[in-house]
Amino acid sequence: MFEITQRKRAEEASRRSEESYRNFVAQSSEGIFRQDVDAPIPVDLPEEELVRRILHDSYLAECNDAIVKMYGLNSVQDFLGRRLIEFVDPNDPLNLELIRQYIRSGFRVVDRESYETDVQGNNKIFRNSMIGIVEDGKLVRTWGIQRDVTEQVKLEEARTVAETALRRSAEHFQLLVEQASDGIFLSDSEGRYVDVNSAGANMFGYTREEILQRSIADMIVPEEIQRLAPEIARFDGCAVATSEWKFRRKDGSFFTGEVCGRRLPGGRLQGILRNITERKKVHDALRQSEERFRVALKDSPITVFSQDPDLRYTWIYNPQFHWQHDVLGKTDDEIIGPKKAAALNELKRRVLTSGVGAREEVAIPQDGTSHVFDITIEPLFDGQSNVVGITAACMDIARLREIADRLQESRDRLANTKSYLESEIQTELGFEEIIGQSPALREVLKKARVVAPTDSTVLLLGETGTGKELVARSVHALSSRCDNTFVKLNCAAVPSGLLESELFGHEKGAFTGAVNQKIGRIELADKGTLFLDEIGEMPPELQPKLLRVLQDREFERLGGIRTLHVDVRIISATNRDLQQDVADKKFREDLFYRLNVFPIELPPLRDRRDDISMLVQHFVKKHSVRMGKRIDTIPDDAMRILRSWNWPGNVRELENVIERMVIMSKGRILSAPPAELSEAEYTAEDNLTEMEREHILRVLRETNGVLSGNDGAASRLGLKRTTLQSMIKRLGIHPHEYRNGATGTFGRP
Repeated sequence: MFEITQRKRAEEASRRSEESYRNFVAQSSEGIFRQDVDAPIPVDLPEEELVRRILHDSYLAECNDAIVKMYGLNSVQDFLGRRLIEFVDPNDPLNLELIRQYIRSGFRVVDRESYETDVQGNNKIFRNSMIGIVEDGKLVRTWGIQRDVTEQVKLEEARTVAETALRRSAEHFQLLVEQASDGIFLSDSEGRYVDVNSAGANMFGYTREEILQRSIADMIVPEEIQRLAPEIARFDGCAVATSEWKFRRKDGSFFTGEVCGRRLPGGRLQGILRNITERKKVHDALRQSEERFRVALKDSPITVFSQDPDLRYTWIYNPQFHWQHDVLGKTDDEIIGPKKAAALNELKRRVLTSGVGAREEVAIPQDGTSHVFDITIEPLFDGQSNVVGITAACMDIARLREIADRLQESRDRLANTKSYLESEIQTELGFEEIIGQSPALREVLKKARVVAPTDSTVLLLGETGTGKELVARSVHALSSRCDNTFVKLNCAAVPSGLLESELFGHEKGAFTGAVNQKIGRIELADKGTLFLDEIGEMPPELQPKLLRVLQDREFERLGGIRTLHVDVRIISATNRDLQQDVADKKFREDLFYRLNVFPIELPPLRDRRDDISMLVQHFVKKHSVRMGKRIDTIPDDAMRILRSWNWPGNVRELENVIERMVIMSKGRILSAPPAELSEAEYTAEDNLTEMEREHILRVLRETNGVLSGNDGAASRLGLKRTTLQSMIKRLGIHPHEYRNGATGTFGRP
């Protein structure tokens, strides 16, 4: 009787053990299987014969649900009885090698990969551990554990090693987990660390030895210690528990980690730690982005929405529409009627059918007006890449279309006006505005006529006020480019920091304040002529870029990456000695030679005094007509004085003086020249410099040393400020000596 009781107890214990085992197998996240063979396979067969027999004679006799899911089947019954060759490609050398290693190792394989196919034909990568049961020299069955590592081979390698029951060797475990990028920890039941891989130690900034002197409580922040006991207790009720913790590194910094933990046999705790600080940042950034999206649309005219395959609204968002929730579940036909919705439905169905997004303008009549919507539609896909709906953004652009039409009309009018004005300018240009018959001037015009029909680069040399821009315009007017644009840029008039943008243009966002794209003067002059006045003032950093335009006809806008090509003729002008600037390393030698292909030197007015009479008559007529006066007499004394003056400001200074004389004229007789000119008689050439100096000194006294501005000395003399500064430096004049408390811009000698 006692023996029967003992046997029943043993059977009951065995039953409970078997039931626990089966529960463990059934609930395991890893695939556990047993393969039997049709008939025991002798292990002393040749290797290739053994491979063939294992592939063809092995069938699945037992498995859990996890492995069934790996192959895409519905139940264990669908899987049992299937042969190994149905899943393992016998033509794959890696799979054949796995079976050979299984045979060579005495039918024991630990953690090896196989390449198989599920029932849908999808390629899978499994990591297997197998052990063969050999009885009487024959293989009778194989037990195995399998994990799907298709997407996370490297990550799951450490976890597989940590979780597999076959890895009881601590040394072997350490060797494998060292390769993991996640931290893998092993602690006793009290939470004191007994093992850790390098990734885990590095995550905290400790050495492995330092980690092993600490416990879990030492690594988390103090405020989370109270969570520790309840979280560990969770291990008793589930195979694996996942939670987030805030940890503290050795250097005092913090990070957020995700712990996947479990309790091992014997009470020890195993955890895999991943630093998810960046992931949380991404999550927070996504949440903030969604919030910004809603804020951005708060006052926006844009409406965003989604519709299902039947084109019923599932979501719509625009805070300005109080009715947006009323249309959910409805179609456009139900909302505005089939006739009005026809064009909209056709576009949406095309996206549903093709699976390709589209953007179009759709006009929908409503309440006697036509609403024009700019609508962008994209398909929505499910996990199998099937189109399950659409998402779209639209905006009523009827008002914008109206404004755009008006803007286009304005542009057309401006274009017509520009064409008319250019034609009027062309009739007045040529050489009509260049007054004079002196031999020196005729030589200049002769050279201009010769070079104008060509596309050669021209360099105009001469003092300020000698008419370099007029000659440049005349060269353009006589060239084959006359029907295209003549663009001017004074290199000295634009601040050096803005000159590159002005010349080459810039892209939106190229610098602070660049809110829009800007077309530069070079691009504006495409197919036409670009006149660069005061070329000697160009900063050295821009000279190579201009040289590239001259040599290769290409450039990039400031802040841009796209190379632009232009067909532009460049005419430059300067009152500087560029050859001396080249010698002084202030101007690039190669750029000078490219600009100096055809130099034309304009004579100063003092070298063509015979032209002064014609110029005086021209300017008197010009300004008297503008002022509504009739002046037809120029006294001989006035003409003699004007012809005898040195005119340091050349034609520009002469015109300014004549304008002043016209203003002072009371009747039909031109008034006398200003006092400073009346006091001067015809002066020998040797005394011209002294006269020039006295004239400048007199003007500086009258303007209190002010150089710039409408009432400054440069304007009074008909000179540019930079030219006047050069002259007073050459003549040894110090303008600050003439300051009498006046405000303005003062030159520096």
